[in-house]
Amino acid sequence: MTLLPCDYTQACGELLRGGRERLAQGELGPASAKGWEAAGCAAKAYAGIAGGNSDDFKGIVLRLAKDRQAHAGSVEWAVSAMALADNARYNWLDSGGVGRRLDDVQRLVMLVKDIADPPQGADDILRHARRCFANGALTPACEKGWEAATCAAKTYVEAMGHDHIRSNYLDQATPLLMKEPGGDRAGVWSLKALNLLENTDPRRNRLEADFVGEDLDVIEKLITLVRELTRQKHTG
Repeated sequence: MTLLPCDYTQACGELLRGGRERLAQGELGPASAKGWEAAGCAAKAYAGIAGGNSDDFKGIVLRLAKDRQAHAGSVEWAVSAMALADNARYNWLDSGGVGRRLDDVQRLVMLVKDIADPPQGADDILRHARRCFANGALTPACEKGWEAATCAAKTYVEAMGHDHIRSNYLDQATPLLMKEPGGDRAGVWSLKALNLLENTDPRRNRLEADFVGEDLDVIEKLITLVRELTRQKHTG
């Protein structure tokens, strides 16, 4: 069956939530099975977008990896999904291993979602971050939170006509934002965004859920400021 974006988004999300609930209860086999189902759901959705045999998971992943919008890690995330399928049968992963692979499946799901329905701006990306956070996927939530902050900074520097370097939007936008009305906290917000980025590194992965949630709230303040400034620019 070919799924529409709204259908597979809901289905994958429900499966991932189920997987994380089972993981929290220590049921590693069922948690792994739910994660594998979520990955298969995302793969079928991508087959509906790009064509191909919806039952050929490996073939769909190889096709996805060649998509110009795909992330370089898409194959690695798919391998994590297949590891969950094995774990549902052989139970060789510990809880940390299952959790990390569920995070990778979440990344795979969000990639397909972004290809099917590309985010229109920082608000969309932040909504993705909050979905990940609500599902207990803190690392993908941090990644999307950082991406949302960077997107907001990019929107600002381009709307205001500032010179910029494509790879360094937030660093360049921050001192400019601090000079704007209501932007005196922009430096703190930038540091919070950097916290989220650093938390995606396994060696620094230390933020508890409450802190990730607070940092996402801060990113929303940054986005709100940029929205207001760019609106004033366009209407002024």
